[in-house]
Amino acid sequence: ACLAELRTKKVAQACPLCRAELPPGVEGLFELATRAIMRIQGMVDRGEVAWAALPAAEQEEMDEVEAMYTEAAAQGHSSAAFNLGLLLQNVRGDFDGAVAAYRTAITADPGFADAHINLGYLLQNVREDFDGAEAAYRAAIAADPGHAHSHSNLGFL
Repeated sequence: ACLAELRTKKVAQACPLCRAELPPGVEGLFELATRAIMRIQGMVDRGEVAWAALPAAEQEEMDEVEAMYTEAAAQGHSSAAFNLGLLLQNVRGDFDGAVAAYRTAITADPGFADAHINLGYLLQNVREDFDGAEAAYRAAIAADPGHAHSHSNLGFL
């Protein structure tokens, strides 16, 4: 929220802490966050670090990624909300936060099938809300009738 507030007040086009130039708009936030997380994902894939034990610099960068995705999601960027959900679910273990993020993605883009699927998965496997999971899987199928994962999850429910 602080980045948006800085822009609306035309206070600065640089971060007040590090003085780095602020990314241009919501799409810039999304791209910057995605580049950062992909860099760290590459480090994990190469076995240089583990998600569960990130060095301080990478942990700080992940905190910044989370903040950028949160800000972009608050501005209606559905993919940022979805990626925030993935980060919260798979890296942070914050399932309630992930559910909220997937719901934000769906609000921004009701046809976002993958957001419906991930929401359904968490409702089914974490909250044991089987009616909610069924509704999410059915919404994913309505959004993308050919999405095999949606049909499979619904079938196993």
